Amino acid sequence: MENLEWLALHSVRHQQVVAEVAAKGTIIPARFGTVFSGEPALVKDVLGRKSVLEKVFARISDADEWGVKVFGEQQAAPEKAKKVRSGKEYLQRKAAHLKRRPDVSGLSEFVAALEKIATDSAPSGKISGVQPDLLWQATFLVPRSRRKQWDQALKNFLKKWAGARRIEVNGPWPPYSFVSDAE
Repeated sequence: MENLEWLALHSVRHQQVVAEVAAKGTIIPARFGTVFSGEPALVKDVLGRKSVLEKVFARISDADEWGVKVFGEQQAAPEKAKKVRSGKEYLQRKAAHLKRRPDVSGLSEFVAALEKIATDSAPSGKISGVQPDLLWQATFLVPRSRRKQWDQALKNFLKKWAGARRIEVNGPWPPYSFVSDAE
């Protein structure tokens, strides 16, 4: 696990295998690096957690994980910003920029629409300055039978927010975010 080249190659291959198997049926995806000393140890572990695993299977059956992010569209930069004359002025501008409150109006309606379709949701990390203009993000467990509804809800908000917000969706994925009970 300390050889980063080996780790990169094998973790990507692990994800590919999990995705291929998940496309054919319901699985509880194992985190990369789960190791058993042999088949008897694996069988003992699975049998010891059988009732928990059955509940997880029932919850995630025929569903996929989808990640959703909402970004505020960047405003056009002023044609020519005034030159900063001092460290104090620089810090004042920086503070003013950080104090700007993003427009989050309409997000609760969006979240409610997605949660109505999904069977479960999970926050997917703290909003930070790493991704500029990121307003909100979460992960959803969406039944495959509701995929058309999911796509339509996203299209409706894309149209409604055209030019004001950008929606980024990734998936379908094996339901990694919804199997923690099984670990």
